This record gives sequence, structure tokens and C-alpha cells, in this order.
Amino acid sequence: MVLKLVSSIAIPASFASYPRSLRERTVKVGFIGRASAIFGVENIFIYKDRPDVKRSEALIVADILNYMNCPQYLRKYLYPLKPYLRYVGILPPLRSPHHPLKLKGEQLPPLSYREGVVTSRLKDGSSLVEVGLDKPVVVQKVKLNKKRPVILRLERNGCELKAQPVDRSEVPYYFGYEAKVLWRPLGELVKSLSPDLTIATSKYGVDLKEVIKPLRARIKSARSMLVLFGSPTEGLRDILKREGLKVEEVADFNVNFAPGQSTETIRTEEAVFIVLSVLNLLKHTDVS
Repeated sequence: MVLKLVSSIAIPASFASYPRSLRERTVKVGFIGRASAIFGVENIFIYKDRPDVKRSEALIVADILNYMNCPQYLRKYLYPLKPYLRYVGILPPLRSPHHPLKLKGEQLPPLSYREGVVTSRLKDGSSLVEVGLDKPVVVQKVKLNKKRPVILRLERNGCELKAQPVDRSEVPYYFGYEAKVLWRPLGELVKSLSPDLTIATSKYGVDLKEVIKPLRARIKSARSMLVLFGSPTEGLRDILKREGLKVEEVADFNVNFAPGQSTETIRTEEAVFIVLSVLNLLKHTDVS
């Protein structure tokens, strides 16, 4: 039996605070969303990397990421107009499995999963849920929260459609990510999450080729993996130093994923693409 690996990343709250233009900041966040969807990241944790960074900035980053992850047919229900969402229209679509096309109920396969939101309740206690079909589906005998999205397992038998709420973990394929603000320093965040495998990314880390075999072995055996990223102005070494910690005390591996880099720095959104692509290769192939 192949164990399912739940992949998560941790990014600093300050990562998108430097471009003055809201449009530029939105684009930077969009790169994180695309990389996460491409490589199957399920959780994006936003941590407090500096004493002067504002929690409101982190919440904006999380909101933009979650907007990207939300199926288009649900956005009008879950995301009222806000000034900082002004440029979300320029973000590329994720085109992941949980962003299905709008269909008629009879066009659905015998079994499918869709994300929805409760639009109204019937007198018998059933809920009408919008899931991007030609009409809402009825969920019986379950009281659903009108303010939160719900994932439904849809079973079609001819013209009959049965809908049952399920947890994200029950969906047999990738079903998007969730961005969360965990307003605490990085060391505390890692300790609270307690993943099976924690990987730090740093140009001061060990060259990838020197740890590729043990790293691959740990990825293959882990149930949960957390990858840590630094900010545009500070690497993980400096961020953790303020907590009185060393990178090696927090992470199982401290890896340089871009040995011989020809630029002085690598932006956070660039690092996310680089690191996740390498980890994806190690996860799915027998690299020696």
C-alpha cells in the first residue's frame, strides 16, 4: 500500500509586502498558488517572520490564495468585493480537478466530487447546495453550515443524483489547497504542526546532491511533509536566529536546492517552484 503524503509549505508573511503596487503583490501571490496546485500542496501556512510585519498583510495573502483555489462558480458566494481583490482577475486559473466545468446533472460521471456552498434550506431540514451544475443539489438529513464551503460526493444513477458531504481527505485525488495564517514564529509553527518530515530551504544548506538519497528515502516513508521558505530579505537562518534557534534544530534537512546559483538571491515565489519541482521528482521516481 502506497502511503499518501500530505505536502505543506510555510511562507513568511512579509514575502508579498515589498512591491508597492497591489497588482505586483497579487501576481507574486499568484505564483505561489500556481506552484502549490501544480505540485499537489494541500496546506500553505503563513507565519510571522518579523516583529514589524502586520497580521493584516498575511490575511490578504491568504485571502488571495484561497480565492485562487475557490472554484469560479462559488466565488460570488464566498468572496464579496474587497479592495485588495481588485486584481485577482489577472491571476491564472488553476485548472486542477476541483475546478470542474459547469455541467448538467445528467452529464456527470457515475461518481464525482464537487465543492459547493449552501444556498438555502428546505422545510424538512435538507440543504440546497450550489456545486456548479444546472441546478443546486439536495443534501438530505445533514445540517450544513451556510457560511462554509462543503465537499460533496456525487453518485449518479440514471437521472437520480445522491449527494453526501465528505472530508477533503476522503477525496481520492488532489482537491486543492487551503491557505492559513498561523500567527506565530516559525520555530513555534513547526513544533505545533509536528510533521513527519521538515525540510528547510537555504543557499547555506547542504548541497542537494549530497543528501539526495536519504532525502528521497524520507519522502517515500513520510505521511506529512512541511517545506520551509524564507523571505525576500532574510533567509531561514536569520529568521530563526531571532527565536534563538538554529535551522538544524527545527528541520530534518537543510538543503540548498539551487547549488551554484548565478544570482545573489532567489525570490520566495521562485524558490517555491524550484524546490517543489525537485521534491516532486524525488517523490515519483527512483533517483539514485
